[in-house]
Amino acid sequence: MQAKIGNPLLRQIFLFLMVGGVCYVVSIVLLLLFVEILQMEVNLANLIASLITIFICYLLNAKFVFKGGRHSKGKEVLAFFSFSLLGLLLNVILMYLMTTYLPIWYVISKTIIVAVVAVFNFVVRKKLIFLN
Repeated sequence: MQAKIGNPLLRQIFLFLMVGGVCYVVSIVLLLLFVEILQMEVNLANLIASLITIFICYLLNAKFVFKGGRHSKGKEVLAFFSFSLLGLLLNVILMYLMTTYLPIWYVISKTIIVAVVAVFNFVVRKKLIFLN
């Protein structure tokens, strides 16, 4: 996943969007699997799909998007997952509100939520967790 973009910030944003796209697809596939095949309740399915996706997202972001080194590996992992839990909380609350009080299909709701949480995740990961 080598992007030929001269500006380091633009390159990083591009890679973050690529990793985010992969994680989005994983999240939607898991959500559909849990709801449509396993007949799980939407909000529980969203929570489980999101937890799995956070783990995958950490691995991909650490490998392709951000450089480690700001903190020890243990602190980096702890910070990543701590801030991811804040994003997860926002995700779960918004999904509940959108699927309970608004007539929005859960996949559309998830797509909107992912866009909102992605901005939060990029800023936090860039400024507080990883080196660059």
